Amino acid sequence: MPRKEITFFFAIVFLGVLDWLTTVSGVLFFGASEVNPLLTGLTQTNLLLFSIAKLFAVLLAGFAFYKAGALIRISKADWHFTNMFLNGSCSMTVLALTAIVTSNMVAILKV
Repeated sequence: MPRKEITFFFAIVFLGVLDWLTTVSGVLFFGASEVNPLLTGLTQTNLLLFSIAKLFAVLLAGFAFYKAGALIRISKADWHFTNMFLNGSCSMTVLALTAIVTSNMVAILKV
């Protein structure tokens, strides 16, 4: 059975890649725009740099959650509150990414 850290890592990375893919598809083919004000300019000027920045951020976030979970798991200290906070943060990140990908799909398909 896979560890919780690996499951969260792959869920975050998978949803982040779907977010990137739906954003790029929407910008290129459907006239959509990036909502993130930090990345909006990149979608209009340099899509390759936008892709690198977005995918790097996704990998970094997934890796940070993975390492935090691994550190808590191997630690001998009582990290009950920290573990609850980490699990809640991971869950909220996955839910937020799911909502973002759903929003992107709705915008692309114009449902």
